[in-house]
Amino acid sequence: MKHSLPVLALGVAVLSFSSCVSVADAREGGAQRQCRYEDKCGNIGGGQTYASFGECLTDKRADWLNIYPTDRCDGKINGQSLDVCFRAIENTRCNDLIDQIATLNKCGSSSVCTAGSGGGCNCGQGQTCCNNACVNLQTDRNNCGACGTTCGGSVSCQSGVCR
Repeated sequence: MKHSLPVLALGVAVLSFSSCVSVADAREGGAQRQCRYEDKCGNIGGGQTYASFGECLTDKRADWLNIYPTDRCDGKINGQSLDVCFRAIENTRCNDLIDQIATLNKCGSSSVCTAGSGGGCNCGQGQTCCNNACVNLQTDRNNCGACGTTCGGSVSCQSGVCR
């Protein structure tokens, strides 16, 4: 029997998104984590909810397409909120409906699709969004001190100044 609510996943690694995250990457990350959760909880295999990990992924990818619809989320994935969502998935306890609902709240589009209008980034501390990529203005030779300020030749960017 398939779950009507997306039962959330347990992942192995904790990621920290410090750059722009595409809606496709957010969906795939959610689906992968959910299926690891399903596997950990014994829901993948012969006679279980999902016959295989691949079947689980197909189902969960469809769920995440509904959770993060392109018209609402494309270009708006908030990396920090997505980290919170993925950590919640990774810590969701098997067969604990209250825990699963709490995780769903952290992973909803109203929580994660909040990085502004299309093309915006939600960069981590010490980074700035330049041309849809998170960069460190203190060290990035193509965006030294400000977006678009390029250090030429053998000059590097040090403390936001080409030297």
